[in-house]
Amino acid sequence: MLIGLDFDNTLAHYDSVFAIEAKKQGLVSDEWRGTKRDLKNKLHSIQNGGKLWQKIQGQVYGPSMYKADLFPGVARFLLRCKLQGHTTLIVSHKTKYGHFDPTKTLLREAALSWMDDQGFFDDRMFGLSRKNVFFEATRQEKVERIESLNLDVFVDDLEEVFAEENFPSIKKILFSNTSKGAYHDIVCNNWPAIANSIVGEITDKEIGYLASSICKNSIQNIKKIQGRGNSRLYKISTDEMGDFVLKDYPDLLIDPRERLMTEVHALKMVEHLQRTPKVVAFDKEQNIALYEWIEGTHLSHIRKEHISQALGFIENLQSLENRDSYPLASEACLSADHIFSQINQRFQQLSLVKNQVLQNFLNTTFKPLWDEVHNWSERHWPKKNLVNDLPKTMQVFSPSDFGFHNALLKNDGEICFLDFEYFGRDDPVKLMADFIWHPGMNLDFSHKAKWLKETFRIFSKDPDLYSRFRAAWPLYGLRWSLILLNEFREDGWKKRVYANIDLESNHEKRLDEQLAKAISVCEQIQATKMKCPYV
Repeated sequence: MLIGLDFDNTLAHYDSVFAIEAKKQGLVSDEWRGTKRDLKNKLHSIQNGGKLWQKIQGQVYGPSMYKADLFPGVARFLLRCKLQGHTTLIVSHKTKYGHFDPTKTLLREAALSWMDDQGFFDDRMFGLSRKNVFFEATRQEKVERIESLNLDVFVDDLEEVFAEENFPSIKKILFSNTSKGAYHDIVCNNWPAIANSIVGEITDKEIGYLASSICKNSIQNIKKIQGRGNSRLYKISTDEMGDFVLKDYPDLLIDPRERLMTEVHALKMVEHLQRTPKVVAFDKEQNIALYEWIEGTHLSHIRKEHISQALGFIENLQSLENRDSYPLASEACLSADHIFSQINQRFQQLSLVKNQVLQNFLNTTFKPLWDEVHNWSERHWPKKNLVNDLPKTMQVFSPSDFGFHNALLKNDGEICFLDFEYFGRDDPVKLMADFIWHPGMNLDFSHKAKWLKETFRIFSKDPDLYSRFRAAWPLYGLRWSLILLNEFREDGWKKRVYANIDLESNHEKRLDEQLAKAISVCEQIQATKMKCPYV
């Protein structure tokens, strides 16, 4: 195939550059967070905002072009095109100079230099030809160029391009979150979806090719491991160094959390505890990492000694240095307001799902219970922590998704703990409650009681620990009941299927199972009248 791609805001991602330059020019505060679109809207709302926007554009597309990012997923797409023998061409509407750029930086040269740095023309990387990059002075000239190239498909972030009268009758893929017209064939908001629509689902052979870029040894075999989370897992076998695990993380445009780097940093920090896999190699652009293969089995029958090992690991975590400066765990809950807002947000997202059975549960079972729990927890939560964050001195290191569902039992009886994608600082109460509420755990009453007794000891320096746990207990139950329903959302289902394709044919059955679990959680909260029975 001949595959045509736009450049600006399709391959080159400018959100971070616009933020940097806006802060440098004093247009936003140092704490400001937002996209290019957010900044544009903000500037256009103030006096002379249009000129300010043009000025910052001249800086970003010119002198600061080198700071731009490659859109998540683009690197993999280009490598797959190369592997499959497709020809990739870039056609961009780009003038010679930018507006309001006193440096008179040649925009086209800046773009080519950026592509050089990203490996576009390197045969060891993407292997594009420079002669297949076209910069045109006007949109009309861009469309004429696309027509002359006899392309099979074109990807662009602007539907206005497809709407041009002379745009050829080829496959048109709009790279956008929204669509206001009907001039495209497909709209995609991430590059994996674009890749699937052009070159198909990724194969094991292609995964092997990606893995070979970070694996120093010759790969002999690749076997997909059915995942239970949102990442794809592969067993990579080599002759020289044995086996490894390749982890293929969700695309950052689908889930913006930096799962790969969070896990890599966490595992390197705890490596000396000898309870986790070692990091072998990783590639941020490809969003993949290679880890030590751990020979073991999933724990089907939990015993007291397993609880003791989990407790020992958590206690050892707290002795690690630099906790105060370490980033927060994913979805950390440092106040009552944090968990209130998380539950509300999840409820609102699920309320938009067009499924009558789900809506009946949300409105007749969940919402009344949520109102009751909210009022009860607010009355019992320590007042100083209702709105204000828990002091850093009381925050702890948490794997965040910790439990035997993310663990392997080795032949020597030692447990290896896995999945540190959400690791960081958090309230110990969240760690304590999640361990028990997690639906993937298989704990009896004595296990839960032992866990709580010992974690109360481990975190005993926290004077409000018991009061906060008591108030938070039913809240974390409700939070889990909503997490169980993620797969009713289209994005949640796609992430689950990405990790385990076998689920795709059992969608309705899976939803029924998850709803039944959510109902069971609510029934437990009602039956115990908000109180944790294991304390």
